[in-house]
Amino acid sequence: MVGFVVFIRWLGHASFELTIAGKTVLLDPWLDPAPKQMQRLVPPAITEDAVRKCDYIFITHEHFDHCSPFDVNSIVQRTYAHVVAPPEAMALLNIPASRRVSANAGESFSLHGIDVQVVEARHQSDNPVGYILRGEGHSVYFAGDTFDYYGMSNYDVDVALLPIGGTYTMDGISALKAVKALRAKYVVPCHYGTFKELAPDAKEFASRVKASTKTIPVVLAPGEGFDI
Repeated sequence: MVGFVVFIRWLGHASFELTIAGKTVLLDPWLDPAPKQMQRLVPPAITEDAVRKCDYIFITHEHFDHCSPFDVNSIVQRTYAHVVAPPEAMALLNIPASRRVSANAGESFSLHGIDVQVVEARHQSDNPVGYILRGEGHSVYFAGDTFDYYGMSNYDVDVALLPIGGTYTMDGISALKAVKALRAKYVVPCHYGTFKELAPDAKEFASRVKASTKTIPVVLAPGEGFDI
């Protein structure tokens, strides 16, 4: 990883570890291998006790597979990370007020070298959002749970992290429409295969992206990463 500016590692489901502008960021960390809500077919790459360094945690909405109070509370207690989240998700967390950064769609702010743009998400929750993170000339769009929408064509990003599972989010076909709208250099599919309801084939999605766009698909196994 010597010389990289942005490093992205998929932790499974919709969870990512991101290094940008010299900061370590976790996106929707849900690291429970045996959740009580639903059987998890693919375990996370790590559990929360393996996280030793984290500067910021970004949460897109309050659903259990994106906002895990146990994981977040434990990581914050150990690393003193700040948490960026919409108010509905933040209300589920037991963290100090000094570690909270509220986020609503349409807002923009900076966090020690990371410029944050909070964007909308189309999903059945109280206040879902996505994030565009920019640092040192690179940008990453983390869509969270969303369907595709017209406004994606306005986002200028290098990497798009997109759900393809098709249950309450884009499926592979609509995610392909999002890729065409975004025109990012890379796309990383996520939010598939974790439950039986989330069955789309990431390799098939990648083939369609290659065949009809200039975007480079990057299909990762949990724990794998790449740098730009």
